Amino acid sequence: MKTALLFSGGKDSSLSALLLEPFFDEIDLVTFTFGHDEAWKVAERAAQELGHPHRRVAFEEGVLDRALEILISTGYPNDALNYVHSIAIETLARDCEFVADGTRRDDRAPKMSYSEIRSLEDRMHVHYLRPLAGLGGKTIRAMASRYLDFEEELSMKYPASDFEVGLRYALAERHGEREVDRIFPGDHTHTRVIRRKSFVQEIEGQEDQACKGIQSES
Repeated sequence: MKTALLFSGGKDSSLSALLLEPFFDEIDLVTFTFGHDEAWKVAERAAQELGHPHRRVAFEEGVLDRALEILISTGYPNDALNYVHSIAIETLARDCEFVADGTRRDDRAPKMSYSEIRSLEDRMHVHYLRPLAGLGGKTIRAMASRYLDFEEELSMKYPASDFEVGLRYALAERHGEREVDRIFPGDHTHTRVIRRKSFVQEIEGQEDQACKGIQSES
């Protein structure tokens, strides 16, 4: 089986990829971009560390304009983040039966409601997966630390390839940093994955060899 996973290169989407590994033969890591920055390269490097294929997809024309309109009119990022997230998920659903993201239990945005999920699955005949849906931030950090090395930076430094970073960049480019400061929290942080811890891969390799040995003896 194959799944397409929205991928930013941060710990949440990376941990989601690891949790999906036992169930899918192929995990396609997909980073959406507004086409105005190169933050997607963070995700590309993280995908290489995880060992899964990665591709970049540009939002269709008009999505960024609408997202910026929502940002400016509401003065708050949540509605715009939910808008671009839903567009990205539906884009993935056109080509893949299983679509996933790294949204977690305590996320406020981006996040799909129960009715939106039901609508997506019914309309597009897909399965929508949220591996972190039942997990809080502290638990995710502990679990991700077991398998991944990652670092945390302020969002204004564009450390990850997610929607908020892309919107911050585009908003600053078109309307200036003052609008970014007005709409987005200044102390918000993101993570970026540096590497997949090699000792975990070695343990898994040893377990595979042990299983093969048991099978050959039986």
